[in-house]
Amino acid sequence: MGIRSVSRKATKGFNLIPFQLLHEDSQSRDARLCYTLPIPGSPKLVLTQRVDNCADLKDFEICNEYNIDNTGLVCQWPSEDVLAYFCLSHADIFRSRRVIELGSGYGLAGLVIAATREALEVVITDGNPQVVDCILSLGCANCQVFNVLIMLVWPKPYT
Repeated sequence: MGIRSVSRKATKGFNLIPFQLLHEDSQSRDARLCYTLPIPGSPKLVLTQRVDNCADLKDFEICNEYNIDNTGLVCQWPSEDVLAYFCLSHADIFRSRRVIELGSGYGLAGLVIAATREALEVVITDGNPQVVDCILSLGCANCQVFNVLIMLVWPKPYT
C-alpha cells in the first residue's frame, strides 16, 4: 500500500467555543456539531467533523496520490480550537479586512471570522482536496450565517 505517514491527535481539544453534538451516524465517519459563538447576537455554526481516530483506505489513497498527509481530516486539532477562540476574542482586528487562513483543517477559525461579520472577505485554504470539499459543504450549509465572501483555495487541480 505504501502509506508514508499517518497523523493522529493525542489529546482532546480545549472546548473554548461551546458546541453540542447534533448527530453521529454509526455508518459514517462523521458527526454534526453545532457551535454556539459566545458573542451576543452571533449565529450558530453547524459543522460536520470526523469522529476521532477514524480514517479509511480512500483517505490514504488520496494522500499518497497528491503526496500529502491526512492531518486535516483526522479531527479538529486543539490549535484550531485556540485560533478560533482568539479570532472571536479579537474580532475587531478583522474589521473591513481581507483574511486568509492557510492550512485550515476543518476551517473553524476562518468560518468563525466570517460569522462575526467583521471581515470583507475570508479565503480558506488547505492542501488536502478532501478538506476543501468538506469546507465547501460547511460553507454552503451555513450560508445564511455569512455576509462576507468566502473563497476556498486548493493549490492543485482536483477531480
